[in-house]
Amino acid sequence: MATLSLCMIVRDEAWILEECLAAARPQVDELVVVDTGSVDGSREIAAAHADRLLDFSWCDDFSAARNHGLDAAGGDWILVLDADERIAETDYPRLRAALADEAFDGFYLPEHNYCDDQAARGWRPAGEHAPYARGFSGYTVNPILRLFRRCDAIRYQGRIHEIVDGTIAEARRGELAVPLHHYGNANTQRPSRVRGERYQALLERELAEGADGRLFGIAAAGAMNVVGDFRKARDYFLRAAELGYEPQRSLEGAAEASYREGDYGAASDLYRRLHRDGYRTPSLCLNLANLAVRRGDRAAALGLLRECLTLGGLGPDINAVIERNIAHLDKA
Repeated sequence: MATLSLCMIVRDEAWILEECLAAARPQVDELVVVDTGSVDGSREIAAAHADRLLDFSWCDDFSAARNHGLDAAGGDWILVLDADERIAETDYPRLRAALADEAFDGFYLPEHNYCDDQAARGWRPAGEHAPYARGFSGYTVNPILRLFRRCDAIRYQGRIHEIVDGTIAEARRGELAVPLHHYGNANTQRPSRVRGERYQALLERELAEGADGRLFGIAAAGAMNVVGDFRKARDYFLRAAELGYEPQRSLEGAAEASYREGDYGAASDLYRRLHRDGYRTPSLCLNLANLAVRRGDRAAALGLLRECLTLGGLGPDINAVIERNIAHLDKA
């Protein structure tokens, strides 16, 4: 039977680390923790659970820290978790079973990012995952490659938002329906905005040295949702699309940034272009409907609001507002 090493990097995660390690320890064959300079007792917590506890001098490079842990691991497969992430105990048997699949060298897991922002792109109600939601009303999903074979060729790349994807052949990457429950928004001691601003500063450094479309897309989302610099967000999204990173999704991001900045002409041009090309999301239809109202096109607005709901809408509270607006426009 293949063995499994859990590799983690931590820094000042005492608020949740004990819970994370206690839950994961019985499910893995080896636990490797890399501490990058904790001062809140995280290192002592890790020492009580880890098979290998390593110190790493922080150098603004997440991949370097991750790879330091990979070098110390001895399992056949690697599972990577952050301190604010969980896999349900009942899901570990399916995860362990996947280790016997000879067709793949790595698996994407659906990361559930729990939040209450119903307007967040791709937000969905907690539903059957409510027991893991920690009181949040829903979550967004981000497929992330966190389970892979241990071998010298598979390494993390990128100083920020590091991934191993580029070191595993596409045909050897699979998908595993084991949710990775992420509770970053539950940390009241270090709010998401504070963390986001720190990451954004690192991203800006990476972009200045040349970056691919994926990194421009990540930086665009940070500029829009963390920093509130909508013009920069628009430019980054356009650059991501130009570089071939999820072109339609990136163009929608550029449209939303223009919309938030108040440049309704640019937003309308981008949204209408995407809509003509057959690209649809609930948020696109909603914002395009609002733009139609602004120019007095009631019929177009009605059609777009109905299309938004047909696509699933944006969460129960926002959907209720959309339904009231449909009724109002119908009467008008």
